[in-house]
Amino acid sequence: MDTKKNIENISLLKEKMSDWRKLSDEELFLAVKEFEKMPRLEVSIYYQDLFNDPKFSKTLLDIYNKHKDNTKLVVLLVSAIGNMIQRYDLPESKEIYEFMLENSDKSKIGPYVAIFLPRLKNFESYDKKWEYFMNIKKMSPKKVAESSFETIMDLYLEKIPEHYKTEAIQYFNKKVEESNNEYGKQYYQDIINKIKS
Repeated sequence: MDTKKNIENISLLKEKMSDWRKLSDEELFLAVKEFEKMPRLEVSIYYQDLFNDPKFSKTLLDIYNKHKDNTKLVVLLVSAIGNMIQRYDLPESKEIYEFMLENSDKSKIGPYVAIFLPRLKNFESYDKKWEYFMNIKKMSPKKVAESSFETIMDLYLEKIPEHYKTEAIQYFNKKVEESNNEYGKQYYQDIINKIKS
């Protein structure tokens, strides 16, 4: 798909979603599902104004506030907002941070939040940061949870508090044992060595 067509599609989806109260639940879900893919496309300066849009992020949060119990929709909203921040510098608001925090330990949503929450500026002052990090690996879906946990450990490797190091090492030792190729074994072993050093 070319850039011009994408810009057109994104603009139309935003317009449709801005009027979300007129959509049926099914139409809204499909629109959000389609929109969520867009900030994940190859990053382009041409999309900057479309995704760096605080007014539209407020619309996404309004949709969330009305549909908090729709897990699949919430996951899409987490991904859309998270990618808009991470890839297009959407300004992080208090509302966005609270939205992420509110969903950080919810079943089937938490691991997706973990992809973005640790990178939010407001999270730096979160007082239960390490307790949260260590719980991520126990969430479901397991594959996403473990991937998020591993990324976070890699990100904060030098900052792991002493009393969590043993638990982290045990986790990565298990990954070494489960890994079915030398690259995977070595990758996890390197993380263990860095934690120990």
